[in-house]
Amino acid sequence: MMVRSVALAFVAGLLMLVVGCGDDRLKTYPVSGTVLYNGQPLAGVEIAFHALDPVKSGVSYPPHSKTDSQGKFKLTSYVADDGCPAGEFKVALAFAVEVAGGDDGGDQSKRLAFQVPVKYHKGETSGLTATIKAGTNELEPFKLEGPPKK
Repeated sequence: MMVRSVALAFVAGLLMLVVGCGDDRLKTYPVSGTVLYNGQPLAGVEIAFHALDPVKSGVSYPPHSKTDSQGKFKLTSYVADDGCPAGEFKVALAFAVEVAGGDDGGDQSKRLAFQVPVKYHKGETSGLTATIKAGTNELEPFKLEGPPKK
């Protein structure tokens, strides 16, 4: 009888542990938008939303995406295209820097012939912000300005 009581207590403890370990992710809401550079869609640029209050945002890595050939994006926080928690965000954009000397034997400078102006690389300096609300969010285009693309 003692063994049965110990086993039952063990199983009950396991159940409490499993039930207690719920998903503590914040609710996300669909977020999509477009990035324009000098009025034209900008393809392949990485975009990241940095919470004004990182503690409150509840995500360890900023919601992010990469624009498609039409400059469009859908944000990801936890899984692909799941959106972003509600809140206020600073927005940063840059092309990802690839490792020099990749499979094609080319160097980094050849693969990054164009980069958006440096001010857009950080949320603190980009001047771009977004407010995400509960529900579906179709953002106004982010309009970047700079020297002509070469």
